[in-house]
Amino acid sequence: MANANGVAENSTANLNRIDELVSGRRRSMLVLHNHPDPDALASAFALRYLLKNRYEIESDIAYDGIIGRAENLAMVRELNIPARRIQSLKRSRYDGLVLIDTQPGAANHPLQKGEKIDLVLDHHPRRRSSRGNAMIIETQVGATATLLVECLFAHDPAFAGPVDLASALAYAIRSETQDLGREASARDIRAYLAIYPHASMRKLSRIIYPKLSTDYFISLQTALARARIYRQLICAHIGPVHAPEIVAEVADLLLRRRKTTWSLVTGRYQNSLYLSLRSSNLGARANRMIQSLVPHRENAGGHDQFAGGRIDLDSHTDEQIEQLENRLTLAFAKKFEYKNAEWKTLIPPRG
Repeated sequence: MANANGVAENSTANLNRIDELVSGRRRSMLVLHNHPDPDALASAFALRYLLKNRYEIESDIAYDGIIGRAENLAMVRELNIPARRIQSLKRSRYDGLVLIDTQPGAANHPLQKGEKIDLVLDHHPRRRSSRGNAMIIETQVGATATLLVECLFAHDPAFAGPVDLASALAYAIRSETQDLGREASARDIRAYLAIYPHASMRKLSRIIYPKLSTDYFISLQTALARARIYRQLICAHIGPVHAPEIVAEVADLLLRRRKTTWSLVTGRYQNSLYLSLRSSNLGARANRMIQSLVPHRENAGGHDQFAGGRIDLDSHTDEQIEQLENRLTLAFAKKFEYKNAEWKTLIPPRG
């Protein structure tokens, strides 16, 4: 059932929960997962607005890693999202801590094990190590941003909001659910329809179609040249990449090949090998598969149709990394009981 704004009524319960958990704080740090995506950025942007306008709590958005994807950079720039590297913030300034679009048990955020967290906002499957009363984890929605849209309308049923904030939330829901087509619930659709009319079409256009760097095209060329196919599977090991986000971007692209239902892509960034797994099958449990491909489960996670992970390379030589990539290809095929898969190049050599 929806309220007058078309946003789920159970959002009031989440807002009341936030009331309880942040009560009495003066300044909070809003911590995102490493290399934050639009869903994490928009959710933190919205919570920052809510903390200020409902509770008079100041807050700063913090992340580790980089914001490297062209669309994400354009989003931060166009919408004036004040995200800062966590290394530039002094922890002693904050008496509150919020974790957004990830969970304490994951290894993809900069917080130390055992740090006291006031609030966790997420939509990924709950991890076994993620316990406590300070958690709002709703796997029924396709984007964490949906939860924030609901809370904003619960806070103010006539919410029109700053244009930049509305644009961020609309883009986040669209991006996370691939235009409401990937794991989007009725709540995601209602939230998107509620916030979209308040967004800037011009800014959204500049975010969706940003200028792309030469590095992007180099990575794309390398990925296409190295892509291999076997039946409904496609796999590509890009090698060194300019930003971890390109790995997921390529995985999404390769999944669009006809007759392909699964894609696995890896890329090396700094001292880690990043993995992205995609499936067009509903209920594919990509999150479970990715956790079985990496040595440490806390370094992987995701959803039914899309997931990601990381393998620390330590002092691996180039030869050892190539061997690891080959083992991942074999393990990927074996998940479908293809023990002797004969992989072929996606783009056959000319001549």
